[in-house]
Amino acid sequence: MPEICSQITFFYYKDLAKAADFYERIMGFELADDQGTCRIYRVRGSAFLGIVDERYGHCSARKSESSVLATFVVDDVREWHEHLRKNGVTITSELLSKPEIQIEAFFFEDPEGYALEAQSFLNPALRPVFGHGGAPAGR
Repeated sequence: MPEICSQITFFYYKDLAKAADFYERIMGFELADDQGTCRIYRVRGSAFLGIVDERYGHCSARKSESSVLATFVVDDVREWHEHLRKNGVTITSELLSKPEIQIEAFFFEDPEGYALEAQSFLNPALRPVFGHGGAPAGR
């Protein structure tokens, strides 16, 4: 079978500059490639998020409720919740503890309403699979 080298998820925006500010300043993503009408950020390793000016992309900016969810796996959900809250990001859920599936999470939106999630795996066997650093925060 042919090999897949990495993964990029693309979101489309009416205001690319506002989206770029969010992903660079608030999320802290590293800019891997600036193509002018498209910016690609390294989320971690070979996982990337691309943001595209809808006037030049294959798709359009979202029209209503987001039908896609990008989840960012983090070591400390509470720390991310506080960081985003302090930066005025729209948080769309409370901190959620789901012991039945051993995760903690919350949902938030980017500047044009794409649904995002910060999630931490609590199962010690799964933490390294999803790139966690060490033991769950506060445990």
